[in-house]
Amino acid sequence: MRRRFSPVVLGVALVVGACSNAGSGIVAVTDSWAPTTPPGAQAAVVYLTIDNGTDTDDRLVSVASDRCGTIELHATQFDENRVMRMRLAEPSVLALPSGDTMEMEPGGLHVMCIAPTSPFSAGEELNLTVSMETAGDIAVTTAIANR
Repeated sequence: MRRRFSPVVLGVALVVGACSNAGSGIVAVTDSWAPTTPPGAQAAVVYLTIDNGTDTDDRLVSVASDRCGTIELHATQFDENRVMRMRLAEPSVLALPSGDTMEMEPGGLHVMCIAPTSPFSAGEELNLTVSMETAGDIAVTTAIANR
């Protein structure tokens, strides 16, 4: 016997699935990864997805790792000549409203690891501390892999 689902039921299922962390009462890093770096690289990049499942607006304050000399939060922007530039992310970009998701991705918002202590190699893990203004510190283990 074949089951058929109405478009309404499928729509509700998709919304519920997309909002799986909504109302969870926590801020969670649901996906993090860092691409590999060549030996001697002066910087590395990390991407995070942060879900705010709380009833309170929050803001990403900082990210820390013992494998990075310095960490900065960057946003990629285009200047007046359409040249892509990385800039320190403005505090407004780091805001995470209640029930919202912050997705870092290539060409957008990202974590810049300056002066890594060693190259990022596939199969390794990177330990991070993601600090939120309200939710506090979140320990994250990040996979190093090329996607």
